[in-house]
Amino acid sequence: MHARMAPPAWLPPLNSHQNSCIDVSIQEYNFPESHGVLFNLDVYVDFYSEEDEEEEFVFPGLAIVYRIPVDVNDPQELEASVSELILDEDLIPFPLHDCFWTQQQLHDIPTTPDWIQRSEEAELVRRISDFLLLVHKKPENDGRMVVAHLEIRKTVMVPAEEFASWVSWFDEQKRIDPEFESTYRNAISGPRDRSEVYQEAEFLMARRPAKIELLQIVIVKGGEDGGASVSEEESCSICLEGFDNSDGARLPCSHMFHESCILRWLQENHVCPLCRHELPVDE
Repeated sequence: MHARMAPPAWLPPLNSHQNSCIDVSIQEYNFPESHGVLFNLDVYVDFYSEEDEEEEFVFPGLAIVYRIPVDVNDPQELEASVSELILDEDLIPFPLHDCFWTQQQLHDIPTTPDWIQRSEEAELVRRISDFLLLVHKKPENDGRMVVAHLEIRKTVMVPAEEFASWVSWFDEQKRIDPEFESTYRNAISGPRDRSEVYQEAEFLMARRPAKIELLQIVIVKGGEDGGASVSEEESCSICLEGFDNSDGARLPCSHMFHESCILRWLQENHVCPLCRHELPVDE
């Protein structure tokens, strides 16, 4: 349904953790400048540490915003359109079999969350369709643009040690590449179909250590690499410091780092921090 590029390999795995819940909420807005019904769909996946009881620190994994006008004149066609949208695995790359549902009309308080169970998947489609019909038929919305904002948010709890490694990896990438945070935000805002999500190897997120003893690392002593001088401008991409009076290590991909920096990195990763060249791993 959607033309898109393949997602980067380092995005977090959306369906690999069982400790999760899904909240689905729909709200009504209206605008006097136009008329019709606009359907706003926001889909999020947020990761938290299992030890973060207050859920204060979030690691975002998906943030998709989708806007589409809908035709509410034919209830059957409307329900079919909603069903197609909700089952679109590019937009929602995780199953919606079990979720908490809330709805809120304009000027009303939200309803008490209802639990929609596995056997009631069609119930979610029905509730969304009924809400769209309800707000469209309200007399106060005559001649106005009605917006139904549907938010689907999956919250995933990750073991504390794994979560800490994700954060450490993210901070490391930001230090290496000042534009990485923006690159990451753009990456998680793109569609990811469910088959890709299920097949994602955790790659960098898995933090699999490299088999250091098998690596072809060339030690650079005092700025000399096999008799060839290292450029004075060259620096370690991990700590951003130069190689003056310190040892360096060059990976098979030819990227060079301080020996201490790259060995510490390879204790938790099996790729070059610059080019993602894969290295042997400890099984």
